[in-house]
Amino acid sequence: MHRCRQGQIRVLEAFLAVIVVFGALLLSRPIYASYDDSADQEILYSIGMNALMHLDQDGDLGRLISQRNWTEISSRLSILLPIGFSYNLTVYDEELNILNDSPIFSGDLNAKSIVSIQYVIVDRESLNLYIVRLQLAWVK
Repeated sequence: MHRCRQGQIRVLEAFLAVIVVFGALLLSRPIYASYDDSADQEILYSIGMNALMHLDQDGDLGRLISQRNWTEISSRLSILLPIGFSYNLTVYDEELNILNDSPIFSGDLNAKSIVSIQYVIVDRESLNLYIVRLQLAWVK
């Protein structure tokens, strides 16, 4: 009879552990502060511009574009942008022809507040001009 109670206590202990884990997951979901649309766009613009400027530090972005290394640009941009952001990056040459043959994006841009940021880059080695357009949105 003592063994039967010990098994019941183990089952009860496992059940309570599951409740604690799921409760912690439910309580730890991200909480977003709500801003008006103009504040949303200012925040998105500053985050996107900072990410592009950080990518272009020491001419890295121009070099990566010249090498057509789209996967490296995508992975670096995914690291730089905070979780909860969707983006789409398109690279143009000086005649506005799209250069990236593979899409550089993360998530879906179906938000009501989308910011488009244009950034002009000159590759230091080849002196080619590139226009980078980053579209950025919060996933809410």
